Amino acid sequence: MSPRTFPQAVLFDHDGTLVDTEPVWGRAKARFARDHGGTWVERDTLETIGRPASFTVQRLRDNGVTEIDDDTLMRKLFEYSEQELKDHGLSIMPGMTELLQEIAEAGLPTAIVTNATTEVAQYTASLAPENMFDVVIGNEEAEHGIAPKPSPEGYLEAARRLRVDPADCVVIEDSPAGVAAGMAAGMTVVVVPGAVPVPADHGAVHVNDHRQVTLALLEWLDPHGTSWPKGILLDHDGTTVNTEPEWASAKRAVAAQFGQEWTTEDDHAGLGQTVQFSAQMMFDRGADADVEDITQRIGAKVVEALEREVPLIEGMPELLAQLRAEHIPAALVTNALASVVSTTASALTENIRAVVSREDVENPKPHPEPYRVGAERLMTAPEDCVAVEDSLAGAQSAVAAGMPAILVPGDKPVPQEPGFVRVEVHTDVTLERLRAVGPLIPDLPRADGPPTEKLPFNATRRPASELLTRNYPSA
Repeated sequence: MSPRTFPQAVLFDHDGTLVDTEPVWGRAKARFARDHGGTWVERDTLETIGRPASFTVQRLRDNGVTEIDDDTLMRKLFEYSEQELKDHGLSIMPGMTELLQEIAEAGLPTAIVTNATTEVAQYTASLAPENMFDVVIGNEEAEHGIAPKPSPEGYLEAARRLRVDPADCVVIEDSPAGVAAGMAAGMTVVVVPGAVPVPADHGAVHVNDHRQVTLALLEWLDPHGTSWPKGILLDHDGTTVNTEPEWASAKRAVAAQFGQEWTTEDDHAGLGQTVQFSAQMMFDRGADADVEDITQRIGAKVVEALEREVPLIEGMPELLAQLRAEHIPAALVTNALASVVSTTASALTENIRAVVSREDVENPKPHPEPYRVGAERLMTAPEDCVAVEDSLAGAQSAVAAGMPAILVPGDKPVPQEPGFVRVEVHTDVTLERLRAVGPLIPDLPRADGPPTEKLPFNATRRPASELLTRNYPSA
C-alpha cells in the first residue's frame, strides 16, 4: 500500500462547517437584543459570521444595546446562546459524519479552530468518533494571545500542537474570514457552502455540498499531486494486452475440434463477455464436451500464445514504467481465465502486484466485485484507485466499485455514462492523466448555505475534475 503523504492533518472550522449553529446564534442574538432595547436582523447575522466576538458586540451597540457593559453583555449573550442550544441542540452536518469516520479510521490528527466559544466547540467534538479531536481552539484562546480569524494564528497554533507542518494540513472552512485565515497559514483550504459567499479564487477548491468532501478528495488536493491515486487497476484484454487475435484464433481452433466454424460475428458477440460465454455458444451448437472443458481448451491455446510473447498495447510499457518509478502498485482485473492473466502478470512482475480473474469472484463484470477485490488485494480502498478499461461491462464494474474508469478505445462502441473518462488513444493514458481525473464524488447541486437532508444521498458520482475547479497554488 502506498503511504499517505498528504494530508498529515485535517483542521475544521466549527459553525457552518461541522455543525449548523448559525440559526442558533442568530436566534440568541435577536432575542437578546430585543430584551435589551435593541434590534437584530438576518443581515446582522450574515455580516458577523466568521468574525471575532468583538464584531458582534459592536453591532449590538450600533443596534441600540447600550445599557450594559461589555463583560455583562458577553456573559448574558452566552447564556442566551446556551439556552438556545439546550432547546434545539446541535447535529453534525450531512456528509461530515462520514468524513470524520474516514479520517478517524485513517488515524489522521484533527483539530477544531473557531471564533466561537471553546465550550460549544468541545461539545461538537464529543459528537465525533471517540477521542478524535486532538486540539480544540476557540474564543478562550484569545486570552492567551492567539488572534481570532481572519488571523492565521489559530490554524498555525493548531498545526504546532499537532506537530504537523502547516503546508501538510487541510483546512475545511465556509466563511471568508476563515478561508483567509487558512490561506494565510499556508494550508490547503477546502471551501464548503456557507451563508456568506467566498470569492471563487480563494481556497484550493469550492465544493457544491459538504457531502462531496471525502478523504480521497483531500488526498487529490495534494499540492505536489502525488498522494492520489494509490492504485491502478487495469483490464487485461484490449486494455493492457492485445490478446483479441489470440482469443479469436483459440476459439476457431477449439471450435474446429468439434467440427464447428467460429466466425467474426461470433467474435463480436463475445466481446466484453467471459470466455465461458463463448464456450456455452459452442456447447449449444452441439460440441461433444461440457462448458468447463471447452473453456479450458480455449484458455490453454491463449496461454500457449502468451508464453511465446505478451503483446502489450502501445503506451502500456511507458505507463507501467511511470507507475514503477512512483512506486504505485497495479493489478490486472479481468473476466478472463486465471491461467491466461497469470501468464501476463508473470511477465510484468515489477508492476503487477495482484490479479483478479473470472475464477476469483462469484460475480464477473459488470458487477463491482472484481474491482472491489482488486483494490482489496492492493491493500487500498476503491475510492483511492483508478481503473483503465475498454468495455462497457468493465467500466460499469469499476464505477460501481467506487472508482473512475478511464475508457480507452475498444472493439465495441461504449456509450457515455457517469464516471467514465474517455481518451482518444491508449497512449493518452499517462500517470499525469490518471492523477488529474480525481476520485468519484456525488454530483450534487450547489447548496445555498448548509446542505439539507432533502438532497439525494445516492446522487450520480462523477470524477472530481469534472465537477470542481482547483485553484492551484502559485509557484
